[in-house]
Amino acid sequence: MKRKHIVNIKKIAFTKLRKLEVCTFYNEIVAIISRHDIKAMQIEATCHVLIEMQAKAELLELSDRDLGPHLLTPIVTELHERRLKFAGLITNHMRVVEQAAFKGTDQLVKIAKEVVLRYLNYLRQNNRVDVTQIIFQFFGELEVKPEVKDALHELGFKPYLAELQDAHDAYMMTYDERRVHQSSQHKGSTLSLQREIQNILGILFEQVDHYQHVFSDVDYSNFIAELNNVITSYTKLIKTRDTQRRNKKMKVQEDVKTALEEINKKENIEKNQTTLDSETTIAKKTKEDIDSPKSTSPETLSKTEGNEKPINGLLDILKKQDKGKKEDNEEQ
Repeated sequence: MKRKHIVNIKKIAFTKLRKLEVCTFYNEIVAIISRHDIKAMQIEATCHVLIEMQAKAELLELSDRDLGPHLLTPIVTELHERRLKFAGLITNHMRVVEQAAFKGTDQLVKIAKEVVLRYLNYLRQNNRVDVTQIIFQFFGELEVKPEVKDALHELGFKPYLAELQDAHDAYMMTYDERRVHQSSQHKGSTLSLQREIQNILGILFEQVDHYQHVFSDVDYSNFIAELNNVITSYTKLIKTRDTQRRNKKMKVQEDVKTALEEINKKENIEKNQTTLDSETTIAKKTKEDIDSPKSTSPETLSKTEGNEKPINGLLDILKKQDKGKKEDNEEQ
């Protein structure tokens, strides 16, 4: 019987994965393979080739003895315990609700119980990689089955789910941060080995996408869903790193721009201050010239006084001449 709809495996930028990320990505894919019937899916040969690369993949990973203790390790451990704690609270609360048999909850319990116990029951018995994958799958199923999510909310599980999601997100963020730091410390040329592992993984993903169209009687959906959950987590890590790198570059550019603006602003202020000082000096000098009367120098004053005497003497002579003529006329 043909399936109603086919979901392809998501794409991942293999070349953007760091050394330790390639190793952990490989291990998570192998863990998924071990839980499925690869023979029925016709991918047995490719999976065996991939599994046989385990020894090579381990060369990409350094032990704590090689790396030394990491400061984030205690935080990662604490967050892992926190998500196990809330997973346990959810399963225990589910049993309490079921035993209490509150009126009108029978159908809600029936819808939610199977999913909760299938994913979260005895979660502590799994290793950390498997716990991460199981929690991804649990929340992934809640998204594709909203009736289960709604049933859990109506039964009062919403705060527990939120705490589990927060603890899981914090764990992944801290775990990825530690992994990035460790990867940056991991020296040595392993590029060819990384590419070899990535190529086999790429072949496997292409086969699954192709075979689910060819072998319509085989259900690949659960296998693909698990693969996509892992791919999504690593793609998110890559995008976060790209965003951080881009933001860092933009911040540097913004800092340079701000510094240049400050320099230009300072230069303009100094230039305007110089112009203002010059204009103030000119205005002050002009005001002093207007307010102060012009003083006459002693030399100018002497010259003026010397010129006045000849003028006064000439007038006296003319007056005497006029007086003499008048007297002569009177005598005649």
